[in-house]
Amino acid sequence: MKSQRLKGDVAVVTGAASGLDRGIALELALNGATVACMDMDDANNAETVKMITDAGGNAFAVHVNIGDTASVDAAFKEVFDKTGRLDILVNGAAVSRYTQLPECTDEEWNFVININLSGVFRCIRAAHPYFIKSGGGRIVNISSTSGRSGGTWSGAHYTAAKAGVIGLTKYCANYFCKQNIRANAICPGPADTPLTATADPKSIEKMLAAIPMGRKATPEDIAGAVMFLVSEESNYVTGITVDVTGGRYMYNN
Repeated sequence: MKSQRLKGDVAVVTGAASGLDRGIALELALNGATVACMDMDDANNAETVKMITDAGGNAFAVHVNIGDTASVDAAFKEVFDKTGRLDILVNGAAVSRYTQLPECTDEEWNFVININLSGVFRCIRAAHPYFIKSGGGRIVNISSTSGRSGGTWSGAHYTAAKAGVIGLTKYCANYFCKQNIRANAICPGPADTPLTATADPKSIEKMLAAIPMGRKATPEDIAGAVMFLVSEESNYVTGITVDVTGGRYMYNN
């Protein structure tokens, strides 16, 4: 354990079976939160839970398909029924496709938007009544630098969805503020994750060349920013988008 800063809090992390979201789940648990690890990859999600419990944290796995309303609603009900509260939601689950706009079909467009934007909406909507019952909440939505810059490396659907996540975050910060619910977003830089493993290596090299720190983001880099946004230290912070990019935006690209 690192600290008890989140002792008593219950956190949901979607996409927790791998990548950045696994790192986020581990960080929250090691700072005292009980973490509901949500994913549709049950085997790898169980591994995340094991990593957390082996490290002395508290976590349990919840199966969810964020592309399906009934699945999302059932998953959040399961968390609340099990723990009696909900304090933190980290929306990390996402998919990536690399088809560019002229070749993109309606089917592929709708698939990416349904997961990467509508899935975030579904999770926030499902979490909201449990936040109210718990006296408030903290939302962190994982967006992307593509949503800020109009990046083309992962297609128009991915970029549009991630830009939409930033807009949705601002809406939630504004609308839920009087209910003691804060909402912020994080835009990670390129990272070693399953989401980027199939990307064009030349596109990744180009992005890395624009990063002053000269390396990809690690799960720990992103988890640290999430930890700040869900902790007491950020009680007066809502509606912002934090770039965790190794200085990339000093290059204005």
